[in-house]
Amino acid sequence: MIALCYHFLMAQVLVRDLDDRIVARLKVMAKAQNISLEQKFRDMAAREVQLAEERFERAAARIRESTRGVVLDTTAMIREDRDR
Repeated sequence: MIALCYHFLMAQVLVRDLDDRIVARLKVMAKAQNISLEQKFRDMAAREVQLAEERFERAAARIRESTRGVVLDTTAMIREDRDR
C-alpha cells in the first residue's frame, strides 16, 4: 500500500550566543505582531532571502542591459585559446 500523505522534513536552525537584549526586543516585536518568536525568525529569514534574490535580479538586469546588442565572435577566441 502506498501512503497517501507525505511529510517532508523542514530544516531546523539553532542560533547560539544571541544577545539577550536582541532576543528580548524580537520577543516584543513578535508579540506586537501577534506571532511567535519562532515565526518572527522564519519571517525574517524569508525576507532576507527575498531581498537577496531581488538584489541579484536587479544586478542581472543591469548586466543584461549593459550587454544588450553586444555580439561576440567566439571563433577567434577559441582559435586563440587552442593555439596556446
